[in-house]
Amino acid sequence: MTHRGAPNQGPLRALLGHHRTLVAGVIGALAGATGTVSAVSGDAGVLEILAFAGIGVLGLLLAIAYVLAYAQRPR
Repeated sequence: MTHRGAPNQGPLRALLGHHRTLVAGVIGALAGATGTVSAVSGDAGVLEILAFAGIGVLGLLLAIAYVLAYAQRPR
């Protein structure tokens, strides 16, 4: 396994800098958005709506964290 990045790079930054984090973030954001819309239009309770909205927010945060980690990566 090759080590990518700076030698003092922490495990969190290594995780956030991987392209799979971006893919998981985008999928989570889309799942949260579509789940929230379907829960609001259907007969779902407040807890289900908030759960789907939380999934969407966490997915969005993962995607933003990847972009920030990618921007700080040395070229």
